[in-house]
Amino acid sequence: MQNVRMVVEYNGEFFHGWQEQPNLKTVYSELKRALKIVLKQDIKGIIASGRTDAGVHARAQVVNFHIDNLNMDLRTLSYAISSIMRYELSVKYIDFAPLEFHATKDSIKKQYSYHILNRPNPPCIEKGLVWHIAKKLNVETMKSEAKKLIGVHDFSSFRASGCTAKSPIKEIFDININEIDEKIIISIIGSGFLKQMVRKIVGTLDQIGKGHHRDINEILEKKNRIYAGPTAPAYGLYMDYVEYPNFLIK
Repeated sequence: MQNVRMVVEYNGEFFHGWQEQPNLKTVYSELKRALKIVLKQDIKGIIASGRTDAGVHARAQVVNFHIDNLNMDLRTLSYAISSIMRYELSVKYIDFAPLEFHATKDSIKKQYSYHILNRPNPPCIEKGLVWHIAKKLNVETMKSEAKKLIGVHDFSSFRASGCTAKSPIKEIFDININEIDEKIIISIIGSGFLKQMVRKIVGTLDQIGKGHHRDINEILEKKNRIYAGPTAPAYGLYMDYVEYPNFLIK
C-alpha cells in the first residue's frame, strides 16, 4: 500500500467546487477521472485539505489517496494528470507520504487570500479572478476592524447555513490587508475555516470600507449570521497554502 500526496493548483471557474456532485463537473470528479485514465483503475477516497466552493481558486491544495501498487513513477503521473486537465488543474508537487498522512485531519494552518480590484472601471484580463468594487474603499478602517478577528473566537456570525463543522470556534493567527496599485488583497491565516467564512468576512470588511457601521467585536458576540455583511463572490477567493508538521508547499 502506498499513500500518494499531491499539491495541486486549479482555476475554480471551471468547477462546481471540490466535492463530488451528480452531473456536475467538480475538482474531485475530474481528478478521479484523470487518475482512472492514467492508472487504469478507480481511485476511491481522494482526500483534500478542504472543500473549496464553486468558483474558488487554489494555488496549493493538498490531496492524498492510497493505492496498492503504483505502476509508474511519480513524475510521469504528475505530468499525465496535468496534461489531461490542461489549463484547469496542474500538479505542482507529488511524493509518497507516510501511510497515516491525512490531508484534512493533519493540517495545522491554512491561508486564504481574497483579491479585490478597487477602481471605477471593471476588469478585463482579470475577469473572473477578482471582485470588482468601483467605490473607493477605506483600507485603513478595514485594517483596524480586521485585527479584531485575530485570536480564538466563535465565528457563528460568519458561518453559512449547511455548514457541517462540529464547532464554530476557530483560531485566526493573522490577517493582513495590502493595497497594491488598484488591488486590495486580504490574506487570512487560521487553524481552519467554516463554510464561506472568509467570503463573509470579506463581505463585512467591504461594507466597513464603504463607510457602513460594522463593529467586528459586536458581530462576533452576536453569534448570528444576520449581523455580518453579505457573502463576497467566490471568484475572488484563493486557497494559498496548507501547512502540516514538517510539510509545506506554496
